[in-house]
Amino acid sequence: MSAEGARPDTAAASTAATAATAAWLERAASWRVASLLFQWPSAELVAELQSVAREVRPEWRDEAVRLAAHPIDDWQTEYHRVLGPGGCPASESSYDDNALAGRGPLLARVAGFYEAFAYRPDTMTAEVPDHIANELGFLSYLSLKCAFADYSADAGSLEVAAEAYVRFQDEHLAWWIDRLCERLDGTESPRYTAAVAWARRVAQSGRA
Repeated sequence: MSAEGARPDTAAASTAATAATAAWLERAASWRVASLLFQWPSAELVAELQSVAREVRPEWRDEAVRLAAHPIDDWQTEYHRVLGPGGCPASESSYDDNALAGRGPLLARVAGFYEAFAYRPDTMTAEVPDHIANELGFLSYLSLKCAFADYSADAGSLEVAAEAYVRFQDEHLAWWIDRLCERLDGTESPRYTAAVAWARRVAQSGRA
């Protein structure tokens, strides 16, 4: 086949890669919004949330923008009430009956994923590795790695990151996020009821 004859196939492949990269970037933004919703609402965090909210898939943007517009003083009050000391536990090991005798093995497995991909979020200084904000943030981070690998046509790196993306959901987030959501629903907090709805939406549609 001549070079000219190959051009349509090349263009189609490029278009497909571009679409796949965009999908990974939208996943990354959606997971990042979810992660930010469960972190301490500082002014810097709110500014990031407002920015990232515009990067999610188009049909979700209005909701993301609404979540980002919540008054910070009210949000901080709700954070203390709902997720502060004495509030709803927001770490994976808090829901694992097998971890009651010791959280070490579970935390080691979570940390192993993070270490393999050099994931060191700022929230790790304030929260334990298996906190919901860190686990959601890790899925955003992996999505970005997949997007970069796809854009770079690095099939090997894409395969590794995409496999970890699926495995982490299956082995960690998937089994306990609904239990967390049920607890948060019971707080009757409008802010965290909305955060729960967003996290569930992303988790249900976030498979590669």
